[in-house]
Amino acid sequence: MNVIKPLFQELLKNKRLSHINDLHILTDELDYRSIDQVFPLFAEQQFFLDELQHQKVQNAEVLEIGLGSGVLSISAARAGAKHVTALEINPRAKNFAGFNFVLNGVEDKITVLDGQQDLWKPVEGRKFDYIISNPPFEPSPPTMDYFYHSASGPYGLDFLDSFLLDLDKHLTDEGHTEIVTAVPGDKEGPNLLLDLIEKHLSGTAKVLVNPYSMTFDELMDRLAGKEMGEVKDIDALREMAKKDGVTHFYLCVIHYHKGKKSTTVMPSEKTYSEYWDVPVKEYLIK
Repeated sequence: MNVIKPLFQELLKNKRLSHINDLHILTDELDYRSIDQVFPLFAEQQFFLDELQHQKVQNAEVLEIGLGSGVLSISAARAGAKHVTALEINPRAKNFAGFNFVLNGVEDKITVLDGQQDLWKPVEGRKFDYIISNPPFEPSPPTMDYFYHSASGPYGLDFLDSFLLDLDKHLTDEGHTEIVTAVPGDKEGPNLLLDLIEKHLSGTAKVLVNPYSMTFDELMDRLAGKEMGEVKDIDALREMAKKDGVTHFYLCVIHYHKGKKSTTVMPSEKTYSEYWDVPVKEYLIK
């Protein structure tokens, strides 16, 4: 232990070890500003873990698109998945995720494949019992060199649009999908998400909405504060939102399975953190 403790303390310099449920996950700190940042854990990951359908994960072939730190895949593996296939486009994230697999004892249950711009191409022709994702969702101007884990077009929906487009092709008939994301809408709710569900999905969707929402302007202030793009481009997003009636941003979990086409929207049982910029508790080596 006298050797291990200093090794871990050296490892954690400029990194963050978070404790969420019974998992320990290593990520970057928020002040790591390169686009290959491995995102710390926030309320969105806790929302996903609280909603994980453990009975459906048991002995399931699981697919995650957008591995990141690996926390979602690890939770599925620990919940009894037969195997997890995970896709990731960021080489640095794959390195962190591999460490986290070993740290949490699931390195033999997860296979990582190279992600692609064509999201489903690495698993073309395959179907899965449980498909999971925490997709990039932050609105970002196309001119901005923004984080891999967050950049997803002017309304933050580009990744989700591609994901939902071919979801039915890759989900088994009895399979289940769970997505945690944040989406734009008006003051009544996440209407742009509901439009995508109506457009792409043929089955039954349930959307759980965190009772606390951010305004679109608050989100733009957050984006401007990161100083990774031109103020004029961020202001252009604000003006686009005003024109389109987009005023709010909602944290949601989507549950989906094949069956009769319907969409239900309801509040989540828990209210997740108001402070979307505050990571979950850091674990300290004593």
